[in-house]
Amino acid sequence: MKFLLQHRIRVGDDTKPVSELVANIEQYRAELEDPSAWEGALIPTLDKTNYCDDLIDPILRLSDQWIRKLPWIVSGDTETVQYRNSEHCFAFLPAGEGVEFSIYVGAEMEVEDYVLEPTTVRLDQFASESIRVVEELVKLIEAVDSELLENNDDAKELVSSLAEGKKAWRNHQLKNRR
Repeated sequence: MKFLLQHRIRVGDDTKPVSELVANIEQYRAELEDPSAWEGALIPTLDKTNYCDDLIDPILRLSDQWIRKLPWIVSGDTETVQYRNSEHCFAFLPAGEGVEFSIYVGAEMEVEDYVLEPTTVRLDQFASESIRVVEELVKLIEAVDSELLENNDDAKELVSSLAEGKKAWRNHQLKNRR
């Protein structure tokens, strides 16, 4: 099962992929000057089907929560990430060298209705995509103004959580090579 992640950031009345914003940063820089105010979608794609592309949330917070869970997922813990602006949640249940990934409406530990039934994704694909998509978001922050990575609390937190996620994934890979 092919698993991909992407961000779309709200600019004006539309949402744009992060790659487009980076490529055209001069056009969008003024609208993106405060990363803490960015809203957008974190869109998982499974076998060419996008999920959650219409759910807009504070994107640095949502992405930070997602990447912050990676060390726990890699170590075998069940985790959830809840949206702030809706009752949707992502759920992650480690299953050997895979992750049962689901999206549902409900409270953090109470499923009311599945948007995506639990689907097993390879752990290496899940971890790599999680890291890649957050690195892409950090590149956008840097393209807007590299000083934001040191001066904006949400950006600093995202960078710190990304470093922890990368470290946990690297350690997991090293442990499994032995």
